[in-house]
Amino acid sequence: MRLDDITKDNYFQVVMLTTNQDHTATVMEKHVASNAFSLVEASFCENPVYTKAIIHERNNTVIGFCMYGITEILGKRVYALLRFMIDVSFQCKGYGTKALGLILDEIKALPDCNEIFLTLTPGNTRARHVYHKYGFRSTGDVIDGERLYRLEL
Repeated sequence: MRLDDITKDNYFQVVMLTTNQDHTATVMEKHVASNAFSLVEASFCENPVYTKAIIHERNNTVIGFCMYGITEILGKRVYALLRFMIDVSFQCKGYGTKALGLILDEIKALPDCNEIFLTLTPGNTRARHVYHKYGFRSTGDVIDGERLYRLEL
C-alpha cells in the first residue's frame, strides 16, 4: 500500500470512491464529506493541506483518500487528519488500519508536529476503534457535532 498525490491521472478514480453501502458517491456521506467536496475544499484552504490517494500496490487500485494539514481547532493552529476514507468495497479487510499508519507517518514528518487531531461523527465505531489502536484519545470537546480526538507524539 502507498499514498500518491492526486493527479490528472487518478482524480476521477478518487472522486468516485464512496463509503455508501449502495456504492453511489454523494456530496455528503454518512460519516465523511465526499472526496470531490474535499478536493474542492482543499483548493481554498489558507493553510497547507495535502490530499492523497490510497493505492493498493498489488493491483495499483485506488482504494481510499485522505486529506491532512494545518487547520485551526479551538483557536489553535494544529496538524489534523481532515479526511480519511476507504471505499466501501475495500472496508473490513485491514486496509484502513494499514493506510492510517502510512498517513500518520507522513504527518509526523511535517515540521514541528507534536500532536495530531481529528474529529469523528457519532456512531462511527469502526473508525473510532482504528484511531484508538493508534493512540488517539477523545479530548472531550465537540466541534460541529463531531467529537475531537488527539494523538500526542
